[in-house]
Amino acid sequence: MGRCAYFGSRRRLYCESFRQGLVLETDRQQVADDLEIELVEAAASGDLDSFGKLARQYYPAITAVGYSVVGDHAMAEDAAQECFARAIVSLRSLRNKERFAPWLAAICRNVAKDMLRQKIRRAKLEANTSTANNESGRDSVEAVLKAIGKLGAADKEVVMLRYYQNLPYERIAAVMGISPAAVNGRLTRAKRKMAKYLKADGFGKERL
Repeated sequence: MGRCAYFGSRRRLYCESFRQGLVLETDRQQVADDLEIELVEAAASGDLDSFGKLARQYYPAITAVGYSVVGDHAMAEDAAQECFARAIVSLRSLRNKERFAPWLAAICRNVAKDMLRQKIRRAKLEANTSTANNESGRDSVEAVLKAIGKLGAADKEVVMLRYYQNLPYERIAAVMGISPAAVNGRLTRAKRKMAKYLKADGFGKERL
């Protein structure tokens, strides 16, 4: 018998409810995880409806992953669509179905990097130098985007997942294959770096 039993039935009910709440929250997450694994397994067996559900669930996060690499909304959406097209073809090769989200994100990163390399090649061929005249007209939004662009790949990705798609820490953790606590730590470090970059560019009072 626990300590709560000594304080009467009302206290006992409260304690039991508290314990049940914790158990229900854990069970709810486990049910969600199990359901996702079932969808992944069904999709790997050729069930297009199951893959469609997974695609709708992860499309915003995967688009944000793409944007963190290419820095362009249209290209990010193209990268996400190409990512899902490749994923449905090679899903059977995924041995650990619990790693579906990080696996999907890795595909998108590779697709986005390929797209970015192609974009850079086209830009060099066009030899368009007009962008050099736009520095004087930058505003605070452009300064923040520039600061994001200076971040490393992992920091940039976590910033875009959180602030571009406004995803909860749990979904970001699933996509990046890390814990929610690690997500918080990366965001904190990324914002400190951005603050330093902004200050160096004369935007020290910008709020992140």
